[in-house]
Amino acid sequence: MDHFNNKLIKKCLTSRESSRIDMKTFLFFVLMILGLNAYSQTAKDSTRILDYIQISRSDETKWIQRFQKSIDAYIDQNRKLEDKSCDVLIFGSSSINMWNNIYEDLAPLTVIRRSYGGATIRDMIYNYDIIARGYHPKSIVLYVENDIVADISVGDIYDLFRVFTAKIRRDYPDTPFYILSIKPSPSRESLLKRTVMLNSLLEDYANTAKNVHYIDITQGMYDNVGNIRKDIFLDDMLHMNSAGYDLWIKVLKPVLMQNK
Repeated sequence: MDHFNNKLIKKCLTSRESSRIDMKTFLFFVLMILGLNAYSQTAKDSTRILDYIQISRSDETKWIQRFQKSIDAYIDQNRKLEDKSCDVLIFGSSSINMWNNIYEDLAPLTVIRRSYGGATIRDMIYNYDIIARGYHPKSIVLYVENDIVADISVGDIYDLFRVFTAKIRRDYPDTPFYILSIKPSPSRESLLKRTVMLNSLLEDYANTAKNVHYIDITQGMYDNVGNIRKDIFLDDMLHMNSAGYDLWIKVLKPVLMQNK
């Protein structure tokens, strides 16, 4: 575990954001790691004990069902889908949902997409049976970033990713599962420190979990001096244009083609 922690701290300090990480943020990161140390010393991994992480909200029911129309549409599609076999089962938030040419861009791979704008890993766990269970994929891909803006810790978000991954591993033990790194975007640049921390945790987790892989899709999303490129985003500076997706395709497609 000490090696794991040292590796994470080193990675955080040597990231593109190292020059901007102040002492307060660094201490927060160290405290988070110490918390994980204590957590790891329990008899069993948390994902084997619990099937959820409790998140307190005053409007939990309303919040968790805010995208019910999209979920109902997938329920209807699943009823009509005679063959649930595919090369790639991909789910996530708006960056997947707004990938308008995803079927053409990933061809000849056959793709089943189960995504919705605004998705978080929390409500994806809630909707897991609909978006993730009962398919027959050769590869599974997850991209979701909206938890990073929520008022919960990076450690809690990390645990939620592990809960979701545990479900995937239970239902698809032999299917490669790919977690895409959270992208940097100009509109969320103030959250980049949280993003770097979470990506580091997810990468290290994937290195130790069976059949779980981390894919860094941030390659090419920075310019030569380390600033987030704006030419690969739509006007909202959050969602990508076709040039942004071209960067993802270059990294993601060759990996998925290996499993076709």
